[in-house]
Amino acid sequence: MNMKLGEYLREERKKLGLTQQDFVQNIISVSQYSRVENGEQDFKVSDFVKLISINNLDINQLIQTFQNNTQIKQTVLETLAQAFYDRDLTKVKKIKDYLKQSSLDNSLLLRTELIILTLENKDISHNKNLERQFSEELNKFDDWTNDKVFLQLFGSSMLIFDMDRLNIYMNKILSEYTNKIYSLSFEDQRRIAGICINYLNRCYSEKNLVLVNKSINLLNKLARNPDLLMYRLLGKYFKYLFNNENVKKDQILDLLKDAGYEKFTINLAK
Repeated sequence: MNMKLGEYLREERKKLGLTQQDFVQNIISVSQYSRVENGEQDFKVSDFVKLISINNLDINQLIQTFQNNTQIKQTVLETLAQAFYDRDLTKVKKIKDYLKQSSLDNSLLLRTELIILTLENKDISHNKNLERQFSEELNKFDDWTNDKVFLQLFGSSMLIFDMDRLNIYMNKILSEYTNKIYSLSFEDQRRIAGICINYLNRCYSEKNLVLVNKSINLLNKLARNPDLLMYRLLGKYFKYLFNNENVKKDQILDLLKDAGYEKFTINLAK
């Protein structure tokens, strides 16, 4: 993120009549945020998404202002992910409306359409039109297993493909990342872990066990970083689910619900 983005945040904060302390609401320190406004420091995309969310900033205006900024693409992905977990169909549709008019990567629009269909409970399994669009995006990359935006898209597309084809894609990802996952950046670990969780969800519904153990093994190899706790916990959840250890599985479900993630658990295989 560059100084222009810091200036944007400062302008929006002043429009709201908020002090820096009121604006950040303990998401990051005031001193850290001050450096961001002055273009002296970057901060995590996840923190940025929280800031624009709690202050009700218009994501579409943000996209319009910074549509050539690669960090904004990541911000859109994070915002879509949060809207999906919140099951906020209205927000996702607003983002889609603007993306259709913007010059941002087409894969963002495709992911948005996937999320809308999912939230509307539409059946996207074996959807040939979506499969074709996805394949076209895949063909744009020489090494898709290392492209961040494509991996985000792939994580949202588990229901499109038949299991044979999906297993081929997952096998490539597992071969690429299993032995080095713990040494990657937090964002990269989170991205690959999210793919494994979505894949395991699909495997359970399809009674497909081909790569289940390998996927759970990758999740178990994530760095013991507190920020990755959810992904490691879900790795345990799927281990218990596939092994029919229902008491332990239900304990994790209850813990997630008690921690305020009841909407998230709706999407988990049970």
